[in-house]
Amino acid sequence: MSSVNRRTFLASAGSGAAALALGATARALGPNDTIRVAVIGFHGRGGSHIGAFTSNKHTAVTTLCDIDTRLFEKNAKAIEDKTKKRPECVQDLRRVLEDKSIDVVTIATTNHWHALATVWACQAGKDVYVEKPVSHNFVEGRKMVEAARKYNRIVQTGTQNRSNKGVADAVKFMAEGGIGDIFLAKGLCFKPRGSIGHKTDSAVPAGVDYNLWLGPAPERPFNANRFHYEWHWNWDYGNGDLGNQGIHQMDVARWGIGKGDVWPTKITSSGGRFGYKDDGETPNTQVCTYRWDDLELIFEVRGLPTNEEQGIRVGNLFYGTKGYLAINGSKWQSYLGQASAKKYEEGPSGDGGGDHFGNFVEAVLARDPKKLHADILEGHRSSALCHLGNIAYRTGRTLTFDTKTETFPGDEPANALLTREYRSPFSMPEKV
Repeated sequence: MSSVNRRTFLASAGSGAAALALGATARALGPNDTIRVAVIGFHGRGGSHIGAFTSNKHTAVTTLCDIDTRLFEKNAKAIEDKTKKRPECVQDLRRVLEDKSIDVVTIATTNHWHALATVWACQAGKDVYVEKPVSHNFVEGRKMVEAARKYNRIVQTGTQNRSNKGVADAVKFMAEGGIGDIFLAKGLCFKPRGSIGHKTDSAVPAGVDYNLWLGPAPERPFNANRFHYEWHWNWDYGNGDLGNQGIHQMDVARWGIGKGDVWPTKITSSGGRFGYKDDGETPNTQVCTYRWDDLELIFEVRGLPTNEEQGIRVGNLFYGTKGYLAINGSKWQSYLGQASAKKYEEGPSGDGGGDHFGNFVEAVLARDPKKLHADILEGHRSSALCHLGNIAYRTGRTLTFDTKTETFPGDEPANALLTREYRSPFSMPEKV
């Protein structure tokens, strides 16, 4: 790549023409080649990416990328100790996308970077493993799907329950009529979330590229309560626990009711940040209701002390005309009858027997997105339900969703929350 083209790509940060030029030079993989992986973002969940791709015989982590250079030495040394090869450490993800030797990027950044990084990666000819929720808002999730299809990329979503045999068995049991016709599903996210307190704005820590961390988000001073992990509770970067832990159970709920690409037509949400006052914006208590013609899905977030439901704190419940079914981790149980709740069937225990990262590698080697357990389209649909619930919460009213236009007819405040204002030059391209 010439220096002029390189500068154009870095300056435009996602220009379709520049990125397409990169994509045309993507490395062709043979069956005996090692897949070269770059892990982007590894302060939290990215550590699991490092572990998975340094352990798979078909992959090698050759590059680490994070806006916080303080994380480099420890993680690079761990990879070197394990593999005898030291990865390159890069602060700017755009440099990673320029590197023609990299085949796969994995993305475990803040939510507000997931979509743009994925679209750019597809344009640059990389396959992608992107963490949940795949997007920060509804519209950019659709852009991710468009980019994956246009550039023929393999894009896996980090909703690992899709590779969990226990959960898959439960879904199959319900699809075969095990509890009759499902009329109600519940997603439960009961995780303790204490106050994050109050912190004043401060200087950016040494080694952190804060401008790059902000990326598409509005310009704001640095604050530790909007940085590592605590960003989840701020609308500019995160989606609350509905889009943090809750997306896993939302995905199982959507999978279990079998609606596929059928959107709900009515969405309601209420709640609040109760029990304490702190710098967080998102609710620690939230109830969302999604209505289809023949069933409802209720999703509940409880961050304060609470009881369990059917022994579940994080999991799913499904109610059918013959009985109900509970999923708790990899275990599931179904019950028949109105009064006795007699145990009818019990699913497997253990870790579920699935390898979500391995499934992604298998699809990359085969160049076949149909092999994916959690293709980007499935990730978009489940993430979008979280976004719709949050929009209903933020507007404070029941919303009517047009499933054809994917908008809220005549409701401009709600429609505005389907997307966001992007900070230049970190803009989602109009055409991917």
